[in-house]
Amino acid sequence: MTIAGLVVVRLPSLNYLVAGRDRIPVINGIYYSGVERQRWADVFDEEFYSKRSPEGVWLLARALKDSSRDFSGIDVSQDEKVASKLLEYSNRNGIANELIALRSPELEAVKGTVTSDLSMDWMGYDFVAFGEWSLIEAGLFRHPEYYSGWLPKLNQYGLFDDPDLLADYGATYERAAAEGRSEPIAPKSAGLGILAIEVGRVR
Repeated sequence: MTIAGLVVVRLPSLNYLVAGRDRIPVINGIYYSGVERQRWADVFDEEFYSKRSPEGVWLLARALKDSSRDFSGIDVSQDEKVASKLLEYSNRNGIANELIALRSPELEAVKGTVTSDLSMDWMGYDFVAFGEWSLIEAGLFRHPEYYSGWLPKLNQYGLFDDPDLLADYGATYERAAAEGRSEPIAPKSAGLGILAIEVGRVR
C-alpha cells in the first residue's frame, strides 16, 4: 500500500481547539474525522517550543517540521517508527490522539510516497483546499443548514465515500463563500486547488 504519509491527530470526539470554532465538529452524532483536526498538537506544544520535551522527541519533531516546508499546510511523517513514537509521546497524559494515513495523487506529487504494511480502516475522503483547510469541516460542519443537501451523503466518519463528489461540493462551497456563509479560499491558481484526500485510521 502506498501513502503520502502519517499524521498524529486529535481523536474526533476531543477535537475542540480548531481555529475559529467554539465546539467540537459533530452533526447528528457524527464526528468529523478528516484532515482538519488538531495535527501533532501534543508534539508541537509548549514543551516543544520551550525545549522541555525529551531530547529524542524534540529532535524527531524538529526534523518533521523541517521536512514539511511545501506550503501544503499538512505535516506528514513517512517513517512509521517516528510517527508511532510521536503518537506515544502525544498520549503520555492519556489517550487523546490517533494515527492516520493520507493518500491522494496530488498530495503524493508534493510529499512523495512511502510503502506501508500498517493495518488500517479507510474512513473516506476529505475535500481539502491545498495550503488552507478542509471544506467539509469549514463548510458543512460549521454551517449545516446551508449544506443540508449534503448531509445525507456524509458517512459515519463525517467524510464522503465518493471522491467524484469533489467538483459539485467544491462549487457549493464557493457559492457559500460568495454569499458570506463560508470562509473564502485562495484562487485555484495559487496552488493545486481542491484535493480529495483519502483518510485511513491506523489500527
